[in-house]
Amino acid sequence: MEMTLNGSEELEKFYKEKFYFSYSSISKLLYSPVAFYNHYVLNNREDSVGPHLVAGRVIHCLLFEEDKYDDYFTSMPGKLPTDSQKKIIDNIFKTHLTIENNSLSLEDYSQDILTELLTANLYQNLTDDKKDKSITGDSKRLDKILTEENKQYFNFLKEAREKTVVDQPTLDGCRASVEVLKSNKDIRQLLQFDRAETDDHIEVYSELPVQVDVDYLPYGFKGIIDNLVIDRESKTIFINDLKTTGKSLLEFPESVQYYKYWIQAVVYEKLVFHKFLKDLPDLAEWQLYFTFIVIDKYNQAYPFQVSAETMAVWQQDFDEITDMLKYHYESKDFTLPYDLIMGNVKL
Repeated sequence: MEMTLNGSEELEKFYKEKFYFSYSSISKLLYSPVAFYNHYVLNNREDSVGPHLVAGRVIHCLLFEEDKYDDYFTSMPGKLPTDSQKKIIDNIFKTHLTIENNSLSLEDYSQDILTELLTANLYQNLTDDKKDKSITGDSKRLDKILTEENKQYFNFLKEAREKTVVDQPTLDGCRASVEVLKSNKDIRQLLQFDRAETDDHIEVYSELPVQVDVDYLPYGFKGIIDNLVIDRESKTIFINDLKTTGKSLLEFPESVQYYKYWIQAVVYEKLVFHKFLKDLPDLAEWQLYFTFIVIDKYNQAYPFQVSAETMAVWQQDFDEITDMLKYHYESKDFTLPYDLIMGNVKL
């Protein structure tokens, strides 16, 4: 499959402006350049709406920007549909958004629902009732979707529009997690929740978007830093990144490698360096610390600070990542992962 597509309209548009890599776009390009091409070049983006992702976003918001919760989310009493049914209804809602008639209900999309169920191969084993000919396989399939709970969810989507719908059990669980985080004295100190008003030498930023250029690279980097604390008196910067995990705290070091969270740590350090430190005359006197603040499925919380030795290793490893990104970006080759293109993988 030819994926360089040098003459394509989409690729030409993509390269009209410099691209800024985030942790997520780096991960996608390293894992599957084809997926990167589809997502960032063709803009064929699949929305991630898994319950764990929604919960993670809610916890971030409640911890760092609680006053903005209503801007991003709408709370729904009861529970959300199951994952498979929610995906069907979410797809129907996308269709609904293209039709300028907000009076339409979920039932009005019965034919679209049947098409979605067929595509997803969901409930296709249901057949016509042998005794009652009025009960067809299709009517049984629709009954699975057209429940009162699912209708309520669809109506909430109509009201919410661009907001994410959060059910009550999810919201309650997220609030409990935030209370655990806020009650941890080490985490409170890291996030500077209890700093005095007179501490004007300390700057605290939450959910801070940063985008920087790097002189020797054809692309830039960007990210949204969960929490950044700059202490100009002690000349210290703390980068704090909140992570939620479905595993236990003791397994988090493995997740750092598996999900390549170390790449995010290096990218965030680069963002902070180029944004806040690069041009300081006393740069050598400054210290920078990166901490993963993690809360697990048992509501156990712990701040994993990255040692200077570990960060140095990660930064060295990231030099290879930089070369891989540069190859794909400059060659416009999105056919295979870098190591496969170079023939570096042998069985």
